Order: sequence, then structure tokens, then C-alpha cells
Amino acid sequence: MPLKYGLLYFDNAYPLKMGWWDIRYSLLRPGWRSLERKAKNELVPSENDMPFHFKIGGIEPRLKDGGMFVHFSYVHPSSYTTREALKEIESRCEQYLMSHGHYMWFNFQKVRAFLVKGTPFLEDMASRYPNKRIRIEYSGDLGIEGLYELFRKYGKIVDIVQVAPIKDMPRQAIVQYQIMRSSTSAKNCLHGADVNGVKIHVTYERTLKGNAIWTWLQNHPRLSVPLGGFMVAGVSFIIFDPIRVFSMHAKITKLFNVNEYPILKWLRKETIGRLTRAPIDSLQATGWREREQEEEKLRTWLRNPPETFAIVQGPRGAGKSDMVEYAIKEKSHKVIIRCEALANARSESEILTNLAKQVGYIPLFQFMNNLNNMMDMAITATTGQKAGLSATFEGQLKKILDTLTVAIQQASPTKDMSATSPEVIMKKIEATLEQKTQKEQKQAAADPSNPTTQPTKPKRAKAKGKKGKEKEEEEKTWCDPGDIPVIVIDGYMSREKGPHAKELWTFLAEWAAVLVENHVAHVIFISNNVGAAKPLSKALPNMTFETIVLSDATIDSALEFVHKHLDQEVYPNLINSVEVIGGRLTDLELFVQKVKSGMRPEDAVSDILGRAVIEVRKGAFDFDNSDSKSLSWTAIQFWAVMKQLAAHDSISYDELKIHPLFKSDEAPFSAMEQAELINISHKNGRPFSVRPGKPIYRAAFHEILSDPGFAALMELETTTFLEKAESANVAKWEGELKELSNLLHQDGSWIFGGGRVPKQVDMRVKWLMNKLADSHTKIEKYEVEMAHAKNAIAAQANMPKH
Repeated sequence: MPLKYGLLYFDNAYPLKMGWWDIRYSLLRPGWRSLERKAKNELVPSENDMPFHFKIGGIEPRLKDGGMFVHFSYVHPSSYTTREALKEIESRCEQYLMSHGHYMWFNFQKVRAFLVKGTPFLEDMASRYPNKRIRIEYSGDLGIEGLYELFRKYGKIVDIVQVAPIKDMPRQAIVQYQIMRSSTSAKNCLHGADVNGVKIHVTYERTLKGNAIWTWLQNHPRLSVPLGGFMVAGVSFIIFDPIRVFSMHAKITKLFNVNEYPILKWLRKETIGRLTRAPIDSLQATGWREREQEEEKLRTWLRNPPETFAIVQGPRGAGKSDMVEYAIKEKSHKVIIRCEALANARSESEILTNLAKQVGYIPLFQFMNNLNNMMDMAITATTGQKAGLSATFEGQLKKILDTLTVAIQQASPTKDMSATSPEVIMKKIEATLEQKTQKEQKQAAADPSNPTTQPTKPKRAKAKGKKGKEKEEEEKTWCDPGDIPVIVIDGYMSREKGPHAKELWTFLAEWAAVLVENHVAHVIFISNNVGAAKPLSKALPNMTFETIVLSDATIDSALEFVHKHLDQEVYPNLINSVEVIGGRLTDLELFVQKVKSGMRPEDAVSDILGRAVIEVRKGAFDFDNSDSKSLSWTAIQFWAVMKQLAAHDSISYDELKIHPLFKSDEAPFSAMEQAELINISHKNGRPFSVRPGKPIYRAAFHEILSDPGFAALMELETTTFLEKAESANVAKWEGELKELSNLLHQDGSWIFGGGRVPKQVDMRVKWLMNKLADSHTKIEKYEVEMAHAKNAIAAQANMPKH
């Protein structure tokens, strides 16, 4: 009789492989020969107990599906159909497994056996793994009842869904099992089977990982994106904000600056300090002794409770920053913000980065802002609404300053005194200073021979008993003015125009006002802008500021300053050079550097003066024509000011204001001062006198005036302008006389009767005639001056060129 062949599928021979990360298969899989022995000895009945001369032909493992195929052969008797014979073999195997109760050790589940009715698809694709859902493709009509009857054998079914039919495509249905091994058995046993003339194909249904949560997030961006932003902000607030506050606090208190430790200061003083000569401090040089009054004024203000701003003003290069830094060098807690680096930044990101470096705001995560801006734009384009991920420049700047406020409050002894009046704080300061004095006296009495005794703040010992509690309560009232933080905003309003200049100055002023109003820190603004007080007054209204105005040094002081750096024996005649340069600190330092580099004093002065002449020509007369439309004054207006400043050290502001070229307009003077060409001194709260913007500018003015061609040209433009103005006056006077003549008859009688012309009209006519005479005299004078100027210009043009 002929042999027949078949397949049995055992569904629990291996662990199921859930993905590429599943290592159980590598750890638990048995060898091929051990599986073959296990199939012959344990899973399949002996050949003597099986009908139809049943024999095992071999096995074929299904690694991912956790099962194996067992090939067998049998003799087909004539009294059985093929279907009946195979069903009998399957039944014998099932009964054998049930009777023996064979469990696998890796999951403690029974092994089941099924007859393979189709042609298995033996694939090992890495992207397909077992799933509880299988997809069935078929051409025909099985229906849900037929599918249920066909697939129920392999396990409990959760649901069967028939997919809507598509034209010219086979019909599809999805069967979902309760456990995954049922789907693996159904796929391996029914794929390619022929059911009542309908051939079916079975595959695993591929699903996205985390489909429920991820799909909801994708379908609801208006909720999920802000929620994600809140989560990121929360993590930042919990983790990174404390790090930033600690970093700022460490920078304020110099926690990691070993050079500020008292023991290292003492060691450096007693070792290197005794072997080397201390450098001369420029602020303590004789040239700056005249500023001791301003320094003492600032120190006195720092010993008081913080309740207002201090503004240090003066021209550029007058040594404002050096004086302030020298006055606060003994302060233990201080923050210096350099506004020049912020105002000169090219972008918002650079402004924030520079500010974060100066105050110790770490970490900044500036790249995250650009990423958030891109995500916000993409979400706006897709949903039509902003997700709120992008942070504005104002918001980021405010966050840095708010974090700095927290760090300053932690370092301030007045952090809990926001509701306390300045008078009460002053009493605590006075009591603290008295306690410090008593402690210093006790230390000196205990060890008067020790020169290293330093007045220090009492250490806060742990409270022990009643005395310890009293000491702890006493230390709560401690308020050392030296521990009050000092905030120095250097270069405030150094630039009024810029993409973010206005917002930067406003935020800094408002932030400083919060610190002062809460008595947390002293705030000092350093500015060379005369309009710096306006935004500060808005931020802190109804308060008077402590204003310190610095001017240039006198000639005697400047000469002594130069002698401190240059040997008087080598350079005995420096008085002429110093008289030309003046008392501006930056010019004096440049002069000293040039002389030390090998230049003669005369050559150094000539070089500095040449630069000053170029600065005045470009800034005042705009020779390059780059800013001709933006200048707030005319060339002849500055020419008139320059001629008077070249002849006098200072000139009256009121006299300049009523000059015919200005006609009481103050805008040109403010613009010239803003350009640092002139310096306006105030007296009793109003402009009083005008000086050159730099002392060396007076010599530069003389150099410009000594240029005959340029001087003739400017005189020609000036007289031409004045002549036109007087001609306009003449036309006005003549027009009024003409109108008065219409009130008279041809015989000279009064048009309103009475014969004689009224006295008032006659007086008006005489006044107009005098005005005409004066204007004609001025016009004749201007014409003569114009002729001389034209001759001078012609003479310069005819001069031979060298």
C-alpha cells in the first residue's frame, strides 16, 4: 500500500520571541537533536500505539513562533479517507498529551498538538514577530460563522472583524485571540489551507508599539504639545533652576574663587607680598586725589540701607568704572554687569549668552530656544494656533534676572527685611558695627602683638543650652553693611539705538528697582549718557538718586599722574604735553604707553592730537557723508561753538542758545553732547556752561581753525546763512511798511480821517526803518566777509601743491 505524509505542529516547544531585544531564545533554546529526541520520546506516542504504521520522519523548529513541525508518514488504508486517517492521528496525539500532562519548564504551560491543514509559510523576516491579531485573506465567502468555526479550535477568540471589500482585491478579516500562542498555532496550521474550495492565507497583523497613547498624542497636538512643554518646564524648574541659583550664588559670594579665601590672602601677603613691591593703584595716584570726596561719598552711601539708586556719570574715559570698583573692592558680595558687551551683541541669543556668562547663569540651553521656535512654527503651520513653546527675548531676559534676584536674596543679610523701614535697618546696621568694634577691641587686647588679626564677622556657633540660644537670637539681628550685595550696572544706556536697546535698559531698571524697594542690594549705575536718569526715574518714581558726577583732572593733577609713570629726570619738560592732552584718564594712559614704547613726548602728543582732529572732523562735520541726514545739528552750528571753545575754557550756555544760528533751539546742544563733542555742565538743575567733550578737543579745535581753506569755507557758509536770514528780515520789514502805506492817502493824510498820522503808527514806522537800517548794515558786513572768504578759498586753490 502507498505511503502518505503529513505534519503535526506542537505550539510550546520554544519561548515566544517578542522582538529583537528578547534574549530568552538565546538562553533557553534546546538543540535540534534534543528536540528530536523529546518529540519521539515525550510528545508523540510510540509507533506501536499509533495506527496506520505511523513513523516520525523528522522535526523542523519554528523559532519565533515558539513551536515545531513534526513530519510523519503513514499507510493509507482503504477503509479510511485521508481526512479521517489524519484526524485519527491528531486525536491520538492530543489524547497522549492530555493523559501525560506534559508541561514546559520555561512557562509551565501544556504542550498542544495540531494537524497542519495547509502549507506553512516558513519565513524568518526580522521585522515580523508574533501577535495576538492575525489577518486572513481569502477569495470567496466564509462569513464570520465560518471563520469562527475554523479558527476557534486553536484558542479563545476575542473578536473577528471583516474588512470592507476592495475591488479586484481578495477579501480580508482580522481575528484577535486572547493569548498569543493561539494565533501562532492558527497561522502555522491554516496558512495555505483549502476550506470548501476557498484558499486562505494567514499573516500576523502588524501594530505600532504604544499605539493607544502615541496615537492619542498625535491626534491631539493642541493638548499634547503644551502638556509636553509644561513637563519640560517642570523638569527644568525642579532640576536646573536650583543649579542655576547655586551657580549664581557661588559667583556672588566667590565660593570657588580661592584667591578670596582669608588664609590664602594672608599667606600671599606674608610671603610674596614681602618680596615684591605692590603695584601703584592708579586711583590712589596723586592725579586722582581730588576724587577722594566722590569716593568717600559713595562709601558713605554704601553704609546706609539700600533704598535708592546711585548714578555715577561723567564723560567717556573719565575713570568712572575704576573709581567704583576701587570703592567696592572690599565688598564680599558684588555683581558687575558690563552693558557694553550686551549693547554690542549682534543678536538676541548673543545678548542672553553674554549676560548669562557675566552673572553665572549655568546651564543656559540656548540651543533649546531655537529648537522650540522651530517646533512652534511647525505646529502653528499645521494646527493654526501657537503651542506656546517659543520663548520671547523679553521672557528669557526676565527669567535670568529673576533667577539672579533669588541668588542675591540668599546672599543678602536684609533678605527678610522687605517690610522693614530703612530707619529700623539702619539701627541694626549701627548695632552690628558697634558689636564688630567691640570684638576687634577684644581681639586686640587679647593679642595686641599679632599684626595678622583681621576684623571678621563672629562665627555662628551651634546653640548649646540657654547661652547658645541667646547667642543664636542675637545673631539673628546681625546686619553687616559689608555683606549687603552691591550690583554695578556699568555702561548703562551706552547705546540708545539698537534692535533691543530699549527693552534691555527698561528691564535692567525695573529689575534694579525691585532689589532696592525690597532693601536687598545696593545698585550703582555707571553711565556717560546724560539721559540715563529718565528710565531710572520711571522705574523708581518719587525717589531722589545719589548722583556723583566726575570731571577731568586739573593740569597739576594730570602732571603728577604722568610723573608717577614716567621718570621726571628722563622727561623733565612734560608740562607742555600735559597741557595739550588735558586731564582725561584714557588720553593720559595712552600718552604714557606711547612714551614708554619709545616715542618722544612731542611725537606722542602729535599722534594723539591727530586722532582727535579726525574724530572731530568725522563726528561734527561728517566728511564721509554717511550720517549727513541723521545729524541733529548743522556744520555751521558746530563751527560757531568750536570757535568760542577754542578761545575760552568754557562758554555760557545761554549765550550760545540765543545765537542767530540756534534761535533758542536746545536740540543741537543735546545731540552734540550725546556725540561726546561737547560737555554741558549744570548748575542749580539747569544747563550752565559748555566745555569741549575732551580736554584734547580744545587743541583739536585750534588745529581745525588753523586750516585756512576749511576755515574760509565754513565762514562763507556761515555768512551766507546769516545773510539769507537778514534778507528774509528785510523782506519782512519792507512788507510791513508796505501794508502801513496802504493806510495813507496819496497826499499823506490818514485814511481814517483827522489829517495827521497817529503817533503809534509813526513810532512803528520809525522802528521798522531802524530795523531795516540795522539789517542792511549787517548784510553789507556779511557781503564783505563773504568776499574775503571767497578770496581766501581762491588763494588756497591757487597755492602750489606739494
